[in-house]
Amino acid sequence: MSHFTTVATKINDLTCLLKALDKLKLKYTHAEEGVSVRGWRGQTSLAEVCINMGRYDIGIIDNLDGTYGVTADWWGVETTHGTSEEEFQNQLGQKYQYHNVKQACEEKGYTVEE
Repeated sequence: MSHFTTVATKINDLTCLLKALDKLKLKYTHAEEGVSVRGWRGQTSLAEVCINMGRYDIGIIDNLDGTYGVTADWWGVETTHGTSEEEFQNQLGQKYQYHNVKQACEEKGYTVEE
């Protein structure tokens, strides 16, 4: 029985997503051919991005419809790292939207000052 749960997101720009992970100071591995995401009792899942959360990982998967999903053994992540699924989604969503809006403004010729 797999403990991995995938959460649907509205993330569709991998560049902004990676910038958000950098801003959150999370260590990750990105490989289009796939990287292994660790879960309960050595179970693994394949993802495009693997975020190292200690003994367990969080994966970013390509949904093949222009969006990305977030998958993890959330019980393992929360019990060993102290980060809940909701907390992670909120932090990632906030940083992702910041970079998404900033990128859109820059593409229209605006200068963004922080």
